[in-house]
Amino acid sequence: MSDQLFAHSLLPRRMANPRSHLTEKKVTNMDAVTGEMWTINQYGVQGTDQLGKIWIGQPLPVGEDRLVFSGHVANAGKGVPVSLFHGTEALATCTANPGFIVEVPKRKGTYYIEMPVREERGRDVICRWEVVDQERQDMALVGEMPRNLPTASRPELLFGRMGHLFLAGDVDDSVGQFTRNASLPEESRSAWSDFFAQMPNWKQDYGLEKISLLVAPSKEEILRDHYPFRRAANTVFDDFMRHFGDKPVIMPRWELWNRRNLSYQTTGTDWTDCGASTAAQLLLKRWNLPESIPQTFKIERSTGNLGMKLTPPEMSAELVFGDDRSSRLAFDNRMPGQGHIQVYRNSAAPVFGKLVIFGDEQGISLADALSDAFEEVLYVHQPAMLDPALINLVKPTHMLLQIRQRAVYAAPNAGHSIFESGRERLAKMTEQERDQTKARLKTAPAEFQPLVTPLFD
Repeated sequence: MSDQLFAHSLLPRRMANPRSHLTEKKVTNMDAVTGEMWTINQYGVQGTDQLGKIWIGQPLPVGEDRLVFSGHVANAGKGVPVSLFHGTEALATCTANPGFIVEVPKRKGTYYIEMPVREERGRDVICRWEVVDQERQDMALVGEMPRNLPTASRPELLFGRMGHLFLAGDVDDSVGQFTRNASLPEESRSAWSDFFAQMPNWKQDYGLEKISLLVAPSKEEILRDHYPFRRAANTVFDDFMRHFGDKPVIMPRWELWNRRNLSYQTTGTDWTDCGASTAAQLLLKRWNLPESIPQTFKIERSTGNLGMKLTPPEMSAELVFGDDRSSRLAFDNRMPGQGHIQVYRNSAAPVFGKLVIFGDEQGISLADALSDAFEEVLYVHQPAMLDPALINLVKPTHMLLQIRQRAVYAAPNAGHSIFESGRERLAKMTEQERDQTKARLKTAPAEFQPLVTPLFD
C-alpha cells in the first residue's frame, strides 16, 4: 500500500434511518464533500492505514436539540475507539465494531470525529474529521499525540517522509494555511497596501540605500513531497503574492528548492545555516551588492525545535557554518524572544555600511550569513516591525524586514518599540533572573549602552 492514501467520506442526503444512507464517494485527502447541511473534511492519514476504508455519514437531527453521528470502519478488528468533540470539549466516545452510532447535543460550530489509526514511535497517530455547517469553513488539525493524553490535546508536530518533522497546532495555523484555499482578509490586504506604500517614505526619511521585505518560506513549501498533506492550489500566501509580488518582496522559494535537501532542519521548522546563506545570496543579488556569503559548512547533530518535543528527543544532522564566527558577534543582549538584539561586525566585509534586520528566529542565522557582506549587521527580534526610535539611534544604511511565510496573513505593526518588548520580557522574569540580566547588560561596552539603558527606563 502506498504512503499516500485516499480517504472515503460518505455524505448522503438526510434520511430517516441512519444506517441506510451509506453511499460511497471517493475523495482525496484534501477534498471536502458537501451534503445537505454539513461539510465533512478528512485531512488524511500519515503513512500506512491499517483500518482500510472509513465511512463517515452525514449527521442526522433527532428532535430539536440532538444530532446522531454514524460511520463504518472496514478493518475494525476487535473494535476501534471513536471520540466525538465539539471544539475541544469531549462529547462522547464509542467503539466502531465495525460500525458506530452516537448521539450528542446539537450545537452551533464545528464537531470533530477522531480515531487512532496506528501506533508509531510509541504514539497514537490520530485521524481527525472536521464536521462543519456550510455557513463556515475552518480546518482540522491531524497529527501525532502522545499516548495516554486526552485526544482533545492539540498536536504539536506531524511526521513527514524521510524522518522530517513539521509544525502543527501553532497560532498561525500552518497546516490550514498550507492545505486550504483562502484569500487574505480584506483588513490584512489593506494593511499590507499601507505597509508597502510607506516603504519609499521610510527609505527617504531614514536615508536608506535599500529596503526590502524578505519572506522566509515555510519548510512545507520547500519540502512538499515530504509533507503529509497536499498543498492547496490557492493559499493565503498565493493571494499575498498576487497582490504584492511586484513590491520590494524577496521570496527565495526556488533558490531554496534547488538546495532543498540541505536547507531545512530535519527535526525542526527553521532553515539551516546553508538555507539562510542561500536566502542571503538572493538578497545581495537583488540589491546589486557583492555576493559574499558563507560557502563552507560542517555537519552537526541537533534536536531542532520539534525534535525536542519527542520523548526521547530526536536528533538529526544539519549544515552549520564551517568557520569560527564568534568573534564577529560584538554584542548580544540575550533577551528571550522579542526584545533580542545582536550586533555583528566584520571589518573585512566588502560592503561599507550598516544593515538592520527586523526579523524572527530565522533572522539570526540570516544576520550571521550577511555579516560576510556588511561591515555591521544589527539583528532585532521583531518580525518585519520597524522601530523608528531604534533606527534613529543606530542610523543604518540598509534595512531588511523579515517575516515567515505563515505570518503574512496579518500585516506587521510598524512603530512598535523593541525596548518596550524588552521591558515586558524583564517584567516576566523572576526577581533573581531580572537582577542577573541587569547586572550582565550593564557590563556591556560603552558604545552599546544606548541599546541597554532604554530597557531600564
